[in-house]
Amino acid sequence: MEKKDTWEIPLKFSLVYDDIEELNIIKSSDEFLELIYKGAVAALKQALKKNKSECILYDIVNLEAKIKISKNQYEKLLSNCLAYYEKIEDYSTCQELVELKNKF
Repeated sequence: MEKKDTWEIPLKFSLVYDDIEELNIIKSSDEFLELIYKGAVAALKQALKKNKSECILYDIVNLEAKIKISKNQYEKLLSNCLAYYEKIEDYSTCQELVELKNKF
C-alpha cells in the first residue's frame, strides 16, 4: 500500500536567507519548488472539498506572512500546477489535477 503525503494546511515554513542571491538559489531549487507545488495542491484540494471562498496556501512563519488566493483564482493555480507536474513528468499528479480542473 502506497503511503500518501500528509500536509498541514496551510503549509507552514520559515524562509531564511542572507542576501538576494541566496534567496534566488533557494527559490529555484528542485526541493523548494516541490515543496511549494505539493503544498499548493494539498491546500487547493482541501479548499475545493470544503467549498471555501479563499485558500490560504502558505504561512511563512518568520515573515508573519500568509499567501492566499480567492476562489476565482483556483483554476489558474491548477493550470500552473499542472504545467509544473508535466515538466517534471509526474503524470499521476497530472491526471489528478486534470480531474480537479474538469470540475470547473
